[in-house]
Amino acid sequence: MTQYIIRRLLQFIPVTIFATLIVYWLVFSMPGDPIRALSGDRPMPEAQVEAIREQYNLNDPFLVQYAKYMWGVFTQGDFGTTFQGRPVLDIIQQTLPTTLTLAAFAFVFQGIIGIIAGILSGVYKDRFIDRLVQVSTVVVVALPTLAIAFLLQLVFGLNLGLFPIAGIQQGLVSYILPAIALGAVSTAMIARMLRSELIEALQSDYVRTATAKGLKRGRVIGRHGLRNSLIPVVTFMGADLATMMGGTIVVESIFNIPGLGGQIFRSIQAQEGTVVVGIVTLLVLFYVTLNLLVDLLYAVLDPRIRYD
Repeated sequence: MTQYIIRRLLQFIPVTIFATLIVYWLVFSMPGDPIRALSGDRPMPEAQVEAIREQYNLNDPFLVQYAKYMWGVFTQGDFGTTFQGRPVLDIIQQTLPTTLTLAAFAFVFQGIIGIIAGILSGVYKDRFIDRLVQVSTVVVVALPTLAIAFLLQLVFGLNLGLFPIAGIQQGLVSYILPAIALGAVSTAMIARMLRSELIEALQSDYVRTATAKGLKRGRVIGRHGLRNSLIPVVTFMGADLATMMGGTIVVESIFNIPGLGGQIFRSIQAQEGTVVVGIVTLLVLFYVTLNLLVDLLYAVLDPRIRYD
């Protein structure tokens, strides 16, 4: 196990470098001059423009810029500074709790609803509840997140008045509709995945043996069928939680939530490449770390799995 963890930690280096390098290249290859855009209609003196370029290493070759940036991130925890002089880390510290709360709500929602729906659909195969889950999940997967978000706002916000449709001024209740919109598609995929895995597990020899020994149906399903069926679901949910962190741009924009996703969108519009790269770098580190934890959780769910 220790050797496996060390190998995975060493994999952090190339994965992080490759992912951040692509993002850095894409962001700083966007058309337009962010320094010129700072001055608006009144152009800056050329000397001031050159001073700002020198301050932010914009006169250096691309790879030199990237190397200096990553060196600052890993040696000093410096994610850069905006063109207005504000540290990117301050922006992250201000917006990260909001996005974490939204992602946590969506994660809990998709975990509870998706797993319950998958269990019911798998246990009661070809019955009414199974067909209901099958049809509803297809409809949800077919709808884009944008449409789901607007539909939730219209029905539960405007028509029924049950939940706020914008902002986070009303506390945790403000996260309910955005979380449902963010986790709806994943909920449907979890339900379908668990149904398929559970049906296959319940038809396996070890489940038939457990049933033949006289174990109760609930114990057979929970201890023998469900435990093994959850392994691919845990894999999906672990990867999806990390994906949620970067996939909140649409949802946070629709519901006017001041999180990382909305900040990325605004930074792209303002050509604040340092902010975009800083946030994405943090998301990459989060994604790689979470994947390691998910791999280690395999051994807990299935004792047959060993990391030698």
